Amino acid sequence: MKLKTKLTLGISLLVLLVVLAVNLIYLARVVQQRVQEVYTHADFLADEIYNEMKQELSASYASGQLRSRDPATLQQFLQSLNSSPAIANLFSSSIGYNNTIRDVALVAPDGVIAADSNPELVGTIQPNRRLLSDVMHSGLWEQGKAVFGADAIYSVSLATEADNHPMGTISVGVDTVLLRLAMLGEIRQLALYGGLVVLFATILAWSLAESILAPLGRIRAQLDALAPEAASATASLVRREGQRDEFGIVSSKIQYLGREMADVRQVYSTLQENVSHVLESLEEGLLLFDASGQSVMASAATPRLLGLPAGDIAGRPVEALFPGPSGLDRAVRLAVRQKVALTSRETDRLPGGRPILARLDLVRDRSGQFGSLLTLRDAEPVYRLENELEVARRLSAVGRLTRGVAHEVKNPLNAMAIHLDLLREKAGAEATGLQPHIEIMRREIDRLDRVVRTFLDFSRPVELNLQVGDLSEMVQSVAQLVQAGAAAKGIDVEVRAPAPGPNVWLDRDLVEQALLNLVNNGLQAMEAAAGPGILQLEVFEQDHYGLIRVRDQGPGVPVEDREKIFDLYFTTRTEGTGIGLALAARIMQLHHGAIELEPSAPPGASFVLRFPLRTGEDAV
Repeated sequence: MKLKTKLTLGISLLVLLVVLAVNLIYLARVVQQRVQEVYTHADFLADEIYNEMKQELSASYASGQLRSRDPATLQQFLQSLNSSPAIANLFSSSIGYNNTIRDVALVAPDGVIAADSNPELVGTIQPNRRLLSDVMHSGLWEQGKAVFGADAIYSVSLATEADNHPMGTISVGVDTVLLRLAMLGEIRQLALYGGLVVLFATILAWSLAESILAPLGRIRAQLDALAPEAASATASLVRREGQRDEFGIVSSKIQYLGREMADVRQVYSTLQENVSHVLESLEEGLLLFDASGQSVMASAATPRLLGLPAGDIAGRPVEALFPGPSGLDRAVRLAVRQKVALTSRETDRLPGGRPILARLDLVRDRSGQFGSLLTLRDAEPVYRLENELEVARRLSAVGRLTRGVAHEVKNPLNAMAIHLDLLREKAGAEATGLQPHIEIMRREIDRLDRVVRTFLDFSRPVELNLQVGDLSEMVQSVAQLVQAGAAAKGIDVEVRAPAPGPNVWLDRDLVEQALLNLVNNGLQAMEAAAGPGILQLEVFEQDHYGLIRVRDQGPGVPVEDREKIFDLYFTTRTEGTGIGLALAARIMQLHHGAIELEPSAPPGASFVLRFPLRTGEDAV
């Protein structure tokens, strides 16, 4: 079926439904009005008959025909009304005047008809009829059912009395058949007007469909001109999919052209997606300016490095992005406007702010004009990486030294221990003077053997058991372990950790060991300071890292020792081993993290463990 036919039929059907709804509402109102009119006329007729009955009753008493006012006399009077010309005239005129009234009757109190518009019914029992007043006071639905439902005669009744004695009932019968016949003319008129409206709407819908679908024909012709080979290809597609209307044909042609353009679009979309992905994943800030000095593209890190809202970069001139007097702002403004490159330099955007590494390169666009590409990098991660590389270099040197010690010292130590045991046996109990010296030599050999084993354990490869862990939960667990010992020394352990905390990949046992080393160092430093205090453990997030800060209130780390504290066997305590911080540094290196001593004013030292936040990738 063509789309034009569908639109015409749809609009015609809609108009038909509207016409039917309007006609039904109008017809319901007409039924209500007619029932009201019929009831009013019947009630008026009953009042007229009642007035006439009272006049004739008064005349009968005045002429002496009636001398008593008892019920029997009144019933005799009611029976005499059957032959009253006035009453008969009212009966006949009421039926002739109103074509909805079936009959009029005077009914005695015992239900026997005393007078009726149909003389043959006189003396019979009046049938039970539903009152028309009940229909009039019901809803539209009930009135419609009463008029257009089963044939029935409804009654409008008026009870009469004389001298407080019931005289009879005036009953006016309304026939629904006659009522429908009286309304037939209006119903035909409604149907005629409704049919004309639907016919006019159909003609108008056909014309509108013709004018609306005309552009589709022009689009179809333009598509055929754009791709002549699409005509035969879309014909088979239309037959296969059953699309025979105008929209279906045009849709098939557009679908074919879309397939033809898919390769080009896919290449472009892939390139655009790759560029966007690279820009979003770059830690560096990239800001591209066109030849006029307007920013046209920025990476996700650029707003963070410049301290600007993300939506306030694109489309703004270089003077609006770098308006300040800092060295970075002046250099970028001058380089972009004069079309000169800037070598990598370290500067700051705000006084006392984080240092930024900036470089500006010139790029040529398609028109041959030069734009500028500004590269920004946070200098702190660079310095942190350099520090980590330095720690790794030192650990590598320790590893090389360990292998040499293991080879050169381990075997001689074993030989010395064996010969020392032989010497003790040969000396026996008699050489008591030699025993203390032999024991001293034995202890020193054991200590030296312990040093060698420590080197070997430190340099031996570790198999990590990485799992997703909550830093806050782990810090709370470590705090519970040291709480009792710290309290015995008069030290409070304070934990500041959100719940839930940052999720990272970690080997729980190794990281707890590194954290315990830091906590124990802090407790020992505060104990040596001989005073109560607070050891603070804090968990927070910063720059895509989860961090644990351990801050004590001890004497702190001297400036001259800050570069050596992570060296193996370096310690400032006489009873210290110098292994704890070096081991913690190695554990953090295995987790692709870092351990840092924060610059802080004494008293106290503050260490930070830095873990990359979990991003959902597999732990490797």
